[in-house]
Amino acid sequence: MKKELSEDLVVASFDYSPDAIFLVNQQGRIRQVSPACEDIFGYAPGDFVDQFIIDFVVPADQDATLQEAKEVLAGRKRVGFENRYRHKDGSDVYVSWSARWLEHEQLRVGVARDVTEFHRRKAMPPTLLAVLAPYERKVLDLLLTEATEKQIAEQLGLAVSTTHSYITGIFRKYGVRGRAGLMSLWLKHLSGDIARTGDK
Repeated sequence: MKKELSEDLVVASFDYSPDAIFLVNQQGRIRQVSPACEDIFGYAPGDFVDQFIIDFVVPADQDATLQEAKEVLAGRKRVGFENRYRHKDGSDVYVSWSARWLEHEQLRVGVARDVTEFHRRKAMPPTLLAVLAPYERKVLDLLLTEATEKQIAEQLGLAVSTTHSYITGIFRKYGVRGRAGLMSLWLKHLSGDIARTGDK
């Protein structure tokens, strides 16, 4: 009974965890992934199985990721390593890992937490944020993703009509007509901030 209960808890943790869980063999080939992988990376779990995990990593992060994998295979428990994966839609997903080697199963277990929003907020140009009210900033965070107005409303616990009012206000304050104009403005300011940082 106790063994059955513990197995049920393991299955429940795997199936319902909001973080992505990967089981990877010694050669780096994915053996199993949790359902949350689809929410985070856009790929169905079956798309990952039998693929090399390194192939999903952004090329610029692959060397550091392979080095981290060696640390895990050497038996060292690792927490807080960050790298970027390529989402199915082509965008970058920032993830923070907790990983360890399971000697008995000969598998590396990795739990990946999506920290993309944290990195996006760090990159936000402060000059653009200054004109927004606190709740407008929360709406803007989601407006710069692929989320629809309805999804934004659901995530923030707002009525769709209220969310639409916030979005209309954001467009008005920035002098743009829609999402495409907002993204263009955002990228222009962001690239300008990066260029100024590089000049220092």
